[in-house]
Amino acid sequence: MIALPHRLQVGVLTICLGVFLVGCGSEPNPGAATAAPTARPGRRGTATPIATWTAEPVTPTPTATPTATPTPIVYAIQQGDTLLDVATRFHVSAAEIQEANGITDPRLLQIGQEIIIPNLGEAEAAGTPTPTPMPVHVASQRDVLTTAGDAIVLGEVVNDSGQGVEEVTVAIELQDGTGHVVHRVETAVLGDIIAPGAKTPFGVTIFGAPSYAKAVARVIRAMPEVPERAVHRDLRVAEISGRAVYDRTFVLVGKVRNYGEEPALDVFVVVTLYGRDGAVIGAAREPLPDVLESGDRALFQVSVVPIGWPVESFVVSVEGRQPDPTPMPGLGPTPTSTG
Repeated sequence: MIALPHRLQVGVLTICLGVFLVGCGSEPNPGAATAAPTARPGRRGTATPIATWTAEPVTPTPTATPTATPTPIVYAIQQGDTLLDVATRFHVSAAEIQEANGITDPRLLQIGQEIIIPNLGEAEAAGTPTPTPMPVHVASQRDVLTTAGDAIVLGEVVNDSGQGVEEVTVAIELQDGTGHVVHRVETAVLGDIIAPGAKTPFGVTIFGAPSYAKAVARVIRAMPEVPERAVHRDLRVAEISGRAVYDRTFVLVGKVRNYGEEPALDVFVVVTLYGRDGAVIGAAREPLPDVLESGDRALFQVSVVPIGWPVESFVVSVEGRQPDPTPMPGLGPTPTSTG
């Protein structure tokens, strides 16, 4: 994953109310001013931004060979499901679901297809070794409560380890003044893979949030990157530019080029906007054409509504996969010998 930072000078505007919008607008209107979002008195509390965060190592879920269980959990794939979604829902890893079902390519899952969810409790009771904690943590976080009563929480996760990580999931808790959790939600980070020393953003909107005093985010899942996964390593972003537009959005345009010999599949860019204090104030993920052939370029345009102004800098990264990924060890049919 390649990230290109940019510094820019943008006039001070007021906080706007949302994230993850895609589109473009016209030139900025310096005369347009918008009132900052405030909490509704008596009904909801005002969020307190958290400027710093203490790093928390995360213990990834071990990839163990699941044992047979008399009462297996069987799940039917629904429209819009991804393997990561299902894994997060049942508190297991995607690799464990793949191993339990012999899935070599999660993209081939069909709606209505039944899969077995492995029972981790029995595997751990049988003596599964405890994995080494991964040094993956929330590095910055910021939140705001809009006048509509929605809580928007943004931040980014940093990988301080010497290897890539995937399946990174963040838990976000809204707490009252006594530290009691009044609402909790889990979300995946926007990048699929976090390379060694790299970072990727996360963001969530909690509609109709209950009254709260602060938001707390922490990493609850991070798995070592599977070396056999066919990640495309030859994608680059270039010619990036960004500007504010009159309707309080920030638009970025640029190009992605495939410098490799193999086509790139499932290509997407991740945009992160930063304020003057270095905190994340906007983030978005935008898919590109389904296939980017060797040597081809693809244009992208992403529009983000930040939760604060000005946008001091931004980062754009790109990810994609090679076709026909190599099956991971232990997955797929077992070769048979012939006499």
